[in-house]
Amino acid sequence: MKNKNVLNPVVDYPRFTDLKSKFNTYRQKFMGLGVTWLQKRSIASSKNKTKNPYLHGIFAPVGEVENREFNIIGEIPKQLTGLLLRLGPNPIHVENQDAYHWFTGDGMLHALKIEQGQAVWFKSHYIETDALQKQKNKPVKAGFRRGPSDVVNTNVFYHANKIWASVEAGTLPARIDLDLNTEEHRFFNTDADLPFTAHPHKDNKTAHLHAICYDALDIKHAYYEVIDQQEMLLHWAKIPVQHGPMIHDCAITEQDILIFDLPVTFSFKQLIKGNPLPYAWNEKHAARIGILPKYGRVDEVQWISIEPCFIFHAANAYRSDQQQIILDVVVHRYMFKKSHQGPFEQQNTQLQRWTIDLKQNTVDRQVLDAQAQEFPRIDERYTGEKHRYIYSISFDPMTMIKANHLICHDLQINEKATYKFGDQ
Repeated sequence: MKNKNVLNPVVDYPRFTDLKSKFNTYRQKFMGLGVTWLQKRSIASSKNKTKNPYLHGIFAPVGEVENREFNIIGEIPKQLTGLLLRLGPNPIHVENQDAYHWFTGDGMLHALKIEQGQAVWFKSHYIETDALQKQKNKPVKAGFRRGPSDVVNTNVFYHANKIWASVEAGTLPARIDLDLNTEEHRFFNTDADLPFTAHPHKDNKTAHLHAICYDALDIKHAYYEVIDQQEMLLHWAKIPVQHGPMIHDCAITEQDILIFDLPVTFSFKQLIKGNPLPYAWNEKHAARIGILPKYGRVDEVQWISIEPCFIFHAANAYRSDQQQIILDVVVHRYMFKKSHQGPFEQQNTQLQRWTIDLKQNTVDRQVLDAQAQEFPRIDERYTGEKHRYIYSISFDPMTMIKANHLICHDLQINEKATYKFGDQ
């Protein structure tokens, strides 16, 4: 493994030009028109009309708001100062509900600003993409354009004293100011023409951001990228894959980065149907997990075969005293096998602990909690290290709109506590 204390930014990487960025802008428009045409053709020939659950209940789109008056129940600790942020899909307009996929809605930020225990404001504000700005008759934001669309709608994180909104599949992150305005679209403080991920993970010892990324327009590769504390590209590697797997998340330990190469892959069949997210369960794609030393080369990946399943989110990973890798993840039995509007298909979804033995090249899977749940998180001060608590959101396996329980797992005493937010 490279000495992470003496690494310098790389200079050999694909770079943007204004011409390349403009070409990508026109390509996004062309692809969007193509998908719309395919949707209309597919819907016209379809006899199955169903209510799209990702446009109703807790998923129903909301408008931009700003509130400065609050009814506080209880007391906010006076030690709290900061910005509580969330980003998610919130479509401005949906022409055909049957064809809408939850992952493709316009990105909306929601934020609560707190100063010394006082709620200052709450805002809901769209990520200012080209499509949104043109709809509002405003100039587009600065920066480069890449990927299949300009939607940024999945995750928001803080790095190098800046707020970044991100999405997967190749579109660039957006830099956000403290009032939730979009400042620029770009690959951090570089001119790199590379995809990024929805879920990077920060090494707390180095402040380096590690990411496993994929590009929907490059189905033969995944990408490992490291961004330093000055937002410079510190390391990158192009990893050969087959079929164009969807890699939503990754995990890091103090030594490793973990790659989830699983059987949800690019689907030309779904594209022809007009699915704006053309990915589907692929029985022919072998499931495997890759372990790569941090800052490692492509030929250093150790691949371990596993039973078919899918992972959106990892809670955390770390090395045990026996140098096994302990990985806590929410595991779906399959994904996009029945529904092509969103990820919840009444499939078996569990919180599991995977023990990865690098010497034996095996993965032992243990169920920590069989209750259906998603979005596992830890206190990120323990990223890559041993953790005690996992927080997640449970949902009714029959109807996702009842996702209203917060779970706290105490792994030390093997107990969990739940809090119900009430029925909508």
